[in-house]
Amino acid sequence: MDFTQQEYAVQVRSSALLNALSAIRKICSSDPGLVIQMILIIPVIAGGIVLQMNTIQWLLISFVTLIFIIAGFCRTAALLQINHDPSLTTFQVTRIRCMGNAIVTVTGGLSLITYLLVFVPKITQLI
Repeated sequence: MDFTQQEYAVQVRSSALLNALSAIRKICSSDPGLVIQMILIIPVIAGGIVLQMNTIQWLLISFVTLIFIIAGFCRTAALLQINHDPSLTTFQVTRIRCMGNAIVTVTGGLSLITYLLVFVPKITQLI
């Protein structure tokens, strides 16, 4: 019996979901800064549980944290694209890196301000 025929061979087809998961895995494995960003979520979640935040506060914290993580993913994806595209000029590479870092910095600052606005009143109520 010939197992190489069409009806016996396993056909491997990649789907959009598999491609997205592969890209996320590659991004997470190539940027340790992004992993640090995701690890910083743990104290925020723990603090929210301890301080018993309400639903609106959880939604606000989740939203700004999600934006911060997405900005990190986009920055890392842009840096990976820079490494694989030789047609980019030095000016374009510098501009892409600076914009990626600026976006992560701005979203990180927005997240920090939001965390302070949510957590400081809760902490002062406990004291």
